[in-house]
Amino acid sequence: MNVPPEFPGLASAHSFMASLDSRAQVRGEKYFHQGRVTQIELDKPNHFSATVRGTELYTVNLVYGHGRGWSASCGCPLASGCKHVYAAMKALLAESSAEKVRQLSAGPGRVTTKKKKPRKQVVTISLEEQLEEANKRPLTPQESLFVQKVEKVYAGCEGTRKITRWDFDEMGLRLGGFGYEALHIWPAFPANERLFWLYVANALRERGMPIPEFMLPVTDFSEIEDRLRDWRRTREIDRWTQTLESAQRWSSTAGSTVGELCEMRAKFGEKSIVLEWRRFDEFEQPKVSQVKQFREDNGKGFVTLSAEAEWLWEIFLRRLDSVGSIEVPYTESYSLEKFGRMFRMPAFDALLVNPEGKPFDRSLPALRWQLDLAETDRDDYRLRVTQADGSPIPPVLCVLEGRPALYITREAVFQGPTVEGGVLAPNRENIIPAPALESRAGAALLHSVGVALPPRLQNRIRNVSLFGVISCELANSYPGSNVEECVIKIGACSPAGKLIEAWHGYWSRSDKATESAHENRTGTITLYDRGALRDPRALMLGLEAKWDGYQNEWRMRVTKKFPALFANWAKTLPTDVKLELKGELASLIADPVAGSVRLAVEEKEMDWFDLRVVLDVSDTTLTPQELKLLLDARGDYVRIKGKGWRKLQFNLSPEEDEQMARLGLTARELTSEPQRLHALQLADPAAKKFLPEEQFEKIQRRAGEIKARVTPEQPEGVSATLRPYQTEGYHFLAYLAENRFGGILADDMGLGKTLQALTWLTWLRGTRQADEATVSIPPVLVVCPKSVMDNWRAEVGRFTPGLRVKMWSAGELYQVVDRLGEADVHVLNYNQLRLIGESLTPVRWLAVILDEGQYIKNPSSQTAQIARALVAEHRLVLSGTPIENRLLDLWSLMAFAMPGILGSRAQFAKLYDAKDDPFARRRLSSRVRPFLLRRTKSQVARDLPDRIEEDLSCEMEGEQKTLYRAELKRAQQMLLRISTQKQLAKERFNFLTSLLRLRQICCHPRLVKPDSKAESAKVEALLEQLEPLMEEGHKVLIFSQFVEMLDILQEEIKKRGWPSFYLSGATENRGDLVQRFQDAEGEALFLISLKAGGFGLNLTAANYVVLFDPWWNPAVENQAIDRTHRIGQHRNVIAYRLLIKDSIEEKIRKLQKTKSALADDVLGEEKFAQSLTLDDLHFLLEDTSE
Repeated sequence: MNVPPEFPGLASAHSFMASLDSRAQVRGEKYFHQGRVTQIELDKPNHFSATVRGTELYTVNLVYGHGRGWSASCGCPLASGCKHVYAAMKALLAESSAEKVRQLSAGPGRVTTKKKKPRKQVVTISLEEQLEEANKRPLTPQESLFVQKVEKVYAGCEGTRKITRWDFDEMGLRLGGFGYEALHIWPAFPANERLFWLYVANALRERGMPIPEFMLPVTDFSEIEDRLRDWRRTREIDRWTQTLESAQRWSSTAGSTVGELCEMRAKFGEKSIVLEWRRFDEFEQPKVSQVKQFREDNGKGFVTLSAEAEWLWEIFLRRLDSVGSIEVPYTESYSLEKFGRMFRMPAFDALLVNPEGKPFDRSLPALRWQLDLAETDRDDYRLRVTQADGSPIPPVLCVLEGRPALYITREAVFQGPTVEGGVLAPNRENIIPAPALESRAGAALLHSVGVALPPRLQNRIRNVSLFGVISCELANSYPGSNVEECVIKIGACSPAGKLIEAWHGYWSRSDKATESAHENRTGTITLYDRGALRDPRALMLGLEAKWDGYQNEWRMRVTKKFPALFANWAKTLPTDVKLELKGELASLIADPVAGSVRLAVEEKEMDWFDLRVVLDVSDTTLTPQELKLLLDARGDYVRIKGKGWRKLQFNLSPEEDEQMARLGLTARELTSEPQRLHALQLADPAAKKFLPEEQFEKIQRRAGEIKARVTPEQPEGVSATLRPYQTEGYHFLAYLAENRFGGILADDMGLGKTLQALTWLTWLRGTRQADEATVSIPPVLVVCPKSVMDNWRAEVGRFTPGLRVKMWSAGELYQVVDRLGEADVHVLNYNQLRLIGESLTPVRWLAVILDEGQYIKNPSSQTAQIARALVAEHRLVLSGTPIENRLLDLWSLMAFAMPGILGSRAQFAKLYDAKDDPFARRRLSSRVRPFLLRRTKSQVARDLPDRIEEDLSCEMEGEQKTLYRAELKRAQQMLLRISTQKQLAKERFNFLTSLLRLRQICCHPRLVKPDSKAESAKVEALLEQLEPLMEEGHKVLIFSQFVEMLDILQEEIKKRGWPSFYLSGATENRGDLVQRFQDAEGEALFLISLKAGGFGLNLTAANYVVLFDPWWNPAVENQAIDRTHRIGQHRNVIAYRLLIKDSIEEKIRKLQKTKSALADDVLGEEKFAQSLTLDDLHFLLEDTSE
């Protein structure tokens, strides 16, 4: 259309239309030709409005500004840049002529395709007049000012046809926020000020903001609500329509959790390696744009790759990011190195293809170098790579470095010789003049590529093999320095001992000039064979030395740990490496000072002896003071002036080492300082080997006197007949008290430790009454688990009714110190001890007894620290399991009973918990012998009925099995990422959680999936087992570590009407509950939480025990069985373990059997479970069900 230049913004109108989105242009053109632009009006000079019919009628505002060009806004959801704007501008250009435009520019009017009608004169009433009429009063000055602001903003918005937050601020209506972005509050710009106010007020209402009260009479939202609702609905429809239309793609695997699998391969072409993929039928080379889109899809999971394809993808993706190409030229070394690794992995055979897209032939023999000889000095040698039969090799696409190198041709991959430093070209003939090749360098080259030397050169060669030499000496860091260093140099010598090469970070010839002169004079060429030389850097790995590149040597400061580190390193050197040590360094590889051990003892206190070492050594040059230094070094090195470094080593046979361990001693801890030992420790026959005969006999007599010295009669206040072993235990406790020792009574559960302790307390109080009749006797504190408190009160009342006992409730707990006189024996549980422990430290107790003392097995726990701070004349620990999982448990118990007897925690770990010391636990047994008494049932109570234990297996089905296998698979996948103990330590919590879930699923699916309706194979097996027992009138204990499982079992038991009792950690009045079970007539079931009822309960009325789920620690299971297998039981005790076949439960049972024995020489056959190792996890998570 030809529009005259007088039309405003003619040139920029076309530019404006061209700037719109291409889709908007295409659709706008279509709208224009469909006649959807119904009218165009001139609102004021250079401001046009058009009505365009879309899904509804939209108003388009076109504004031209001199210097700014055209701008547009639309009432559609896109607001601007849309097809409606394009169609309106197109119509304006098409419908306008120069005359019409001039007419329009002169004032308001209309341009239509129809005949123009005269405009009606509209008489308007101002907003202020409407308000005064509606309010029936004049506006106040403040109200008038507000209306003026509204009118001013309306006039300003007419130009842009939009409203912003700043406009609201101008009216004094703060919406919050800031900016010039348009607020979409109306479908089209309001025709007058009152409609303008209605849309503004509606925006305030929707944001919960107040509307000026005087404006309410003209604020009738019903006028705009229908249009707003329709407009917003249309906007939402259009927004979603355009969103869905503009979506790039939809995943063909919608609803799937796994993306589409894409195959990839690398094709080796004539000049480069290209990426090919197959997403449908055939492999093809993708475009760069497709690869970029694939990267995005892959990141979102729309497509997936195999593990091998991921390797290829990373190579080409790196190439894309760096140069924008997905072709890899054969000159790109980084990618070729990666491809070299792939060619050596069979998994990639099908992914690396030749130019025809087929896998390479890999069956051909290896390539080799072939040398054509030169006849004279004027001839050339010809060196080329050939096939095994000597025939030429096909054209080589590329050579992949490595050993062997890989030669890639159009059809095959050949293994072949390496290309040394790029000197030789593998894909063409190398022509080398004879004088150049017939030299030292030429011979070295031929030797390195495995080619036999030609006769002309072979006759001149002399081969010399080199061996490594390490030279070490002491020197100051710099002249005048007091810091001493060990300087280490490495060289290569000939068999004659001549230094040929030195290590300078590389091998460097030491005397090239002399050697070259000799060769020129004699005509011979000496080749040095480094084949036997070790990598110097590898040789130095075991030594903390630093490389000095300036001096070409290693340096290491001489510190306290230097001699041991250097000596150990020297022992690891290969025998073909010569070590030259200068000065005092030579002493570090000399034999240690050999010594033999004799002991001498001297009594210092009653029953305590000081033991000293009498040292005999073979080296007569050492003075007594030097021997003392060696002895006090405990086997470490001592630097002696003028004699270098020396260390002492005792010549003890394995038998002598074992005999010292039985005395609680170790040769590596002997010093010149005396060690104090008790007569009972030294009375072992092993002492005879090291002590003079008369001293040994004296100690033997003293030990006999000790055992006979304290054997008091049973006190009258004890209303029970002690068994012989119980009397022995009572005498042991009396012996401890007489000697002011603390100790541990570690009898098996059920042997009456409480009775022995009460007998001892009664005797103890009796001796105090006889000695101090006028002085009040301090009270006794018993600390025990909450579940055992009732048992102590009952046992005191039964066996020692003369003792007053008090258990403290929570309400009166903080009155303990003020009311100590109310009882002779005060019983607290461990939680109460933590709460009021600090207030008890000023109290001086006659005795403190820790029952089930394993509660303080963690020495760092608050409970253990408070217990150690208590002040008492006598301390006693009662525990059937003084060691549950680790030897440190025993240290913690002894730190309470006999502080310091086992040294510090660090010393204990070093002396008694060393895994490489076979006699460590034997020494520990000797150390604690005077203070610990332990008897097992088999030793002291042979009248106990036999205990029968049986494992019952059942098999999962249905949902229970599905849940189990899914959890097992997750755990196995997690385990694949773990290869070291360090990694395992970081992930240990996650593994323990997964193991817990597996064990819970074995019990019942509801433990991990509360809404499950599935049955439990184990519950069914239990009910089958219980039915005949209930019919026969038996009492049965059922233990589980999961309280939720006990709740499920209780539901099943109630359905069958069987009498039952329930005990968990939340149970109150346990003593009454236990007594009711004991006294109940006929059959009954007792559901017990393993942790809440594993100890301290006497349940001899039952003779059947069911362990519903296995526990890691077999000691805990034995405690549960011992609730009924105790003194007072006169029937066989039968214990059933319910285990799921081919599950983690069977694995736990096997682990129990292999890891349950602690060395007999410490505490007998005490069971414990060690921490799980990586091998244990592999064993536990191995799938054996297939």
